[in-house]
Amino acid sequence: MIVQIVGVGVVGGAQAYLAKSLGHEVIGFDPGRPAYEHARMTKNLEKNVDLTFICPPEAAVPGVVERLVSEQVKGLFVIKSTVPPRTTVGLASKHGVHISHNPEFLREKIALEDVLNPSYVIIGQCCAEHGDLLKHFYSPIGCPVVVTEPTTSETVKLTLNSYFATLISFWNEIDLIARASGTSTDEIARLARLSPRVSAYGTEFFGSPFGGKCLPKDLEQTIRFAREVGVNPSLLEAVREFNRTLNAHSV
Repeated sequence: MIVQIVGVGVVGGAQAYLAKSLGHEVIGFDPGRPAYEHARMTKNLEKNVDLTFICPPEAAVPGVVERLVSEQVKGLFVIKSTVPPRTTVGLASKHGVHISHNPEFLREKIALEDVLNPSYVIIGQCCAEHGDLLKHFYSPIGCPVVVTEPTTSETVKLTLNSYFATLISFWNEIDLIARASGTSTDEIARLARLSPRVSAYGTEFFGSPFGGKCLPKDLEQTIRFAREVGVNPSLLEAVREFNRTLNAHSV
């Protein structure tokens, strides 16, 4: 297949690396990054392609879709950027085209390793035909491929990062309590992990607020969307405030 990647930052660069590793012809388009070793970079969008993965910062996604449509780019459009729920179906309806959503679950420092060895792949398909196309693309990896609809896949991505942010904040608060009482947070975490119901995630971040490119913005995005649909996200707002306070004290 001919695979086009719009935006070859961490997400798009990893997707280009994956597509090339799977034997596809890879074209990259990113005005801010004229060269990338795993894609043939172009100065203009390629029109005759099978798949276009949309991987820019979230705010740029609507503009990218509009440009793809206006320049009559062929093939399936697939949003990989983390976007608010209902974005994919909204853009598909607005422009009268098929768009699927395919969230990434990469760790920035080892994104190329992660993209070749995912625990699973989620496809928010626009239709069964294009869901099958994406399943065919990912099948050589050999991991489970789960098909759902776009709004669910968008929400899953935000849910996971908000969950990780909450776990880190929880254990940071336990760390404050443990240190105030003269006990060892490491020992508390070690013993707590003996329970199969306790996740190991977050138990190694004691005293360090969550940061990076994903967790803060995705937590903020989840809170904002919850407010938009009339839900009071009091727990997530508390997580945000706790992390801000911890961050201020650690500076």
